[in-house]
Amino acid sequence: MLSVDLFSPEGLFGCTHRSLRVTSVYLLRTNPPPYRSILPARILSFLSYPHLVLGDFNLHYLLADPCRSLSEREITIDTHYFDAAFEATYDLLYTPEVYTRFPFDTVSPSSVLDLAFANSTLSPLVSLWDTPLPSTGSDHVPCVITLKPPTVMLPPLLRTGPSWT
Repeated sequence: MLSVDLFSPEGLFGCTHRSLRVTSVYLLRTNPPPYRSILPARILSFLSYPHLVLGDFNLHYLLADPCRSLSEREITIDTHYFDAAFEATYDLLYTPEVYTRFPFDTVSPSSVLDLAFANSTLSPLVSLWDTPLPSTGSDHVPCVITLKPPTVMLPPLLRTGPSWT
């Protein structure tokens, strides 16, 4: 897990918040409980400023992957992350029926493992989550998250011509 904080003295995205946190997550499966390398509360905590959490979660969730049949164990383990997101007011950014992982074998189904969550402060500023880029050569497809452009008030242009008075 890696977090980067961006700061602006003028406020970000045309709002009063002066910081944005982006957290990148890569969850590993572990055998003894809790069965994932990072607990949900550590990733998806309540913040008053905009927060984007994204990465390869290695989770399956029925709403993000409705065509996949999930085991009872997957549902039990993975639901905790989505419950934590809901409790901390995060929205799942996802376009239905867009898969982010394509296995090389023909037996495994495609799945949605690369997820992004935006908290309630950032969520209204997200205009698009999509996978328009070609494969990078791995089994994952890059995701693009587009935020609404900032509203910037530019200073008035200064007159540089001669002063006739």
